[in-house]
Amino acid sequence: MEIERCGNKDCNRPFEVSEQKLPMPGTKEREDISCPYCGHTYTQMSNGFFRTHALAPEMEAEYNKSHPI
Repeated sequence: MEIERCGNKDCNRPFEVSEQKLPMPGTKEREDISCPYCGHTYTQMSNGFFRTHALAPEMEAEYNKSHPI
């Protein structure tokens, strides 16, 4: 699990990103990563796919406290 901050300046909220790797070596392609709050999307190389999840309010508050903007 990795936590990233949305690149949309109007949102900027942290969310969880997990990469689901598939057993297909040498087949990396550009895969979308979408913010679960606002839908802002960017791409990253992977040989699988990405899942995103909103953080629980307590986790989001804790993350914002330890990683201020």
